[in-house]
Amino acid sequence: MPQKLWMAIPFGMVLILLFSPVSAVLAAPPFQTIPCAEDYTVQAGDWLSTIAEKYYGDVLAYTVIVNATNAAAQENDTYTPITDPSLIEVSQTLCIPPGETAQAMLNGEISGPPPAPVNPEDKLLAIVGNRSFANIPTTLKLSGGKFGQGQEFTIDAGQEIRLEIEPGEYKAFWSSPEGVTFSRDFMAQPGMVAINWFVPEESYVMTEVQRSGLVDDEAQTETLGQFTPPSVTNKETPYYAPEGKELLVAGNRSFANLPSTLTLTGGQFGGGQEFTINPGQELIVALDPVEYTVTWSSPPAADGTVLARGGTITPTPGTVTIVWVVPEENRAFLQRPGEPGQAFK
Repeated sequence: MPQKLWMAIPFGMVLILLFSPVSAVLAAPPFQTIPCAEDYTVQAGDWLSTIAEKYYGDVLAYTVIVNATNAAAQENDTYTPITDPSLIEVSQTLCIPPGETAQAMLNGEISGPPPAPVNPEDKLLAIVGNRSFANIPTTLKLSGGKFGQGQEFTIDAGQEIRLEIEPGEYKAFWSSPEGVTFSRDFMAQPGMVAINWFVPEESYVMTEVQRSGLVDDEAQTETLGQFTPPSVTNKETPYYAPEGKELLVAGNRSFANLPSTLTLTGGQFGGGQEFTINPGQELIVALDPVEYTVTWSSPPAADGTVLARGGTITPTPGTVTIVWVVPEENRAFLQRPGEPGQAFK
């Protein structure tokens, strides 16, 4: 991938920080009334993850909306309890707590009713959706395990499916009538949730892995790590480029929990499209062999450092390029399988 990029980055080791088990028995936080700063009426095409991203900037904060709505439903029949986070209905009323309350709930400082069941303890729960804005269907094909040589799932625009996957090694293939097909290998770990969405007309897939209290740190590290673009020192890679395109895999290795924003301009993105990439989140994009402008940014870190990098790239068909950033250090790094890593410059 020819580059004209202006950044200088030393290679470093990045740690994924997870909750550690403790020996002391901690008392549960007291139950508190959860206020609703706003009532939200579900619209066609809404998912809890997208609503959470709209209000809190985090797709995984959907648990806040689930628990707040369930609490409100105990006192007011305007609200309907949510028993399955992957299923909400048009015109359903949701309780949206204020930001400070939401953060306290995520931190475990406020206790609500028992959370809705999210994932089985012995399987990986995959929530897979199609976020096409052009009404284009997509097909997900899974091979391995009970799927054998391959089982296909057609997902229409605005729909999502919920799959409980036995532990083991699998391959996922994404395709659409637009002719874009790409795939990646993955390891299904029990007790985890993977949220995936595909935008077929723009040839990208986003994956977010939910941390869980059901599994130990070692298993979580393995699961989360596979969805954070790795340092690829040999030619073996879980990623496969579609014919005639380059596959760009972008990730955020922040250990200060800072989100990053990747803006791509050119090709299928025209005048520019922004992608918010949270720590532990992976973006996979199929790029045409035309020039793109790439810009990275982030909110300021505790010391005021911000991520501000950018330049132009010209993709090479049939190749895989892996890029990751460390926002709090204003660093970005690029690597192709089997080749030494390099700084953007």
